[in-house]
Amino acid sequence: MKVLLAGYNIDSETIEELKNSSNYNKENLTPETLSAAYARISRDPRDINILRKESREEVEKSRKSNSTIIFGLGHSSVAEHAFLNFDIIGLSRLAVEEVQKFRLASFTEKSQRYITLEDDYLIPNGFSGEDLELFNETIKVQNSAYHKLYDSLKDYLFNKYSEKVSKKKGKIIVDGWAKEDARYVVSLATLSQFGMSVNARSLENMLRRFSASKLQEVQDLGKAIFEKVNGFAPSIIKYIEKTEYDSKRVENLRLLVNSIPKSSKSSDEVKLVSYDKDIDNKVLASILYEYGFDDYDQAYSYVLSLSLVEKMKLVTNSQQFRKSYNSVCRGYEYGDFTFELLLTATNYAQFKRHRLSSQVTGDYDIDYGVKMPHTIEEAGLKDIFNQVIQKTDETYRKLKKSSPSLADYILTNAHRRKVLVKMNLRELYHFVSLRSDEHAQWDIREISDMLKNIVRDKAPVVSQFLLGKDSFLL
Repeated sequence: MKVLLAGYNIDSETIEELKNSSNYNKENLTPETLSAAYARISRDPRDINILRKESREEVEKSRKSNSTIIFGLGHSSVAEHAFLNFDIIGLSRLAVEEVQKFRLASFTEKSQRYITLEDDYLIPNGFSGEDLELFNETIKVQNSAYHKLYDSLKDYLFNKYSEKVSKKKGKIIVDGWAKEDARYVVSLATLSQFGMSVNARSLENMLRRFSASKLQEVQDLGKAIFEKVNGFAPSIIKYIEKTEYDSKRVENLRLLVNSIPKSSKSSDEVKLVSYDKDIDNKVLASILYEYGFDDYDQAYSYVLSLSLVEKMKLVTNSQQFRKSYNSVCRGYEYGDFTFELLLTATNYAQFKRHRLSSQVTGDYDIDYGVKMPHTIEEAGLKDIFNQVIQKTDETYRKLKKSSPSLADYILTNAHRRKVLVKMNLRELYHFVSLRSDEHAQWDIREISDMLKNIVRDKAPVVSQFLLGKDSFLL
């Protein structure tokens, strides 16, 4: 694993100073000066640019100020003005899932959909002897199958879509289809890389949570990131060690859950858990409130007096002039749906990016089975796929007994976990627009279409324009 600090935000006037002088002060090349300057805004009447100038010229004073304000007085939001960018290279897909759960950060990841994989994978610390031998043997079987499937799927799809691949763009698209379906047999130990941008306050929270991770790989990542940051910005990140709340809480709750008897597991891909049965009326009332009807009870009563046609017209008015890339108004946030989803690792890798929704993930479980891409069966390749899954499941069962915290690394992108997700209607509009589009990856598109159909059935008025952006009607 390698962590590179790719960049960080510095004062624009510092950049100008560098342009005009070869004898510059390297000490002020730190985001700490911005945090210190902005912290003074609330109590110092001078113009902000003067505060920034003073902060740049007195870096040590700025650092002391940050420490006092952020950690002494508890004004943690000051640290949000320091923004950092990282290259994270050589992290497993399993660890990536843990890192990218955090809402207040931005990630761009290496895509297994567009890039041909090169058999690189992580050997987790803790495997030895027969376990290590079995782990490596299974990974080799998976990776060998990936290349066989990719080559065979490419031939099959190029023949099936011969007209499309006659053009350069079409060839790239169809080749991507072969890659995205072949990857279902590779493991969660497969290495990845991504760019991460995050403010210092969120980063401190991430590092503290990393220190409590059950994955040593994630713990090591946290230490590597802190080492990079602490060298040039020591005053904005301080508390990175796990607390009892971070570690013992998880342990105690898991022990409690494991002691509770459970019945057979549901294998439904999408299950509606809860929703507000009056969602149409409440969302419409919220839309009216947003645009000037400043008494909610009166707005709600007015909506109840409308006919179905009038309600539909109100929804149309609320989305008039909207293009497929525009968000619906905030009034749509006042209607929630909670779903339980059964997602493959491939699907979850995409779904987790919708971080404004509330997501609670369950563990991967081989009892949920796997999901085979349709093209693999169409091309007569299901025996290769099934042999890999059988080998993987056998290895997983053995590793789960001897190394339970590491066993998930051997699972494939086709294995599944449950996710409890709550999304308001505004987020659902965004999600469905992207994921029910014809260009979306098929696995998440299938889930999105099921969500769309459920929502349109339960909230037919306010969800009448809930559709993929390729079908956008307005």
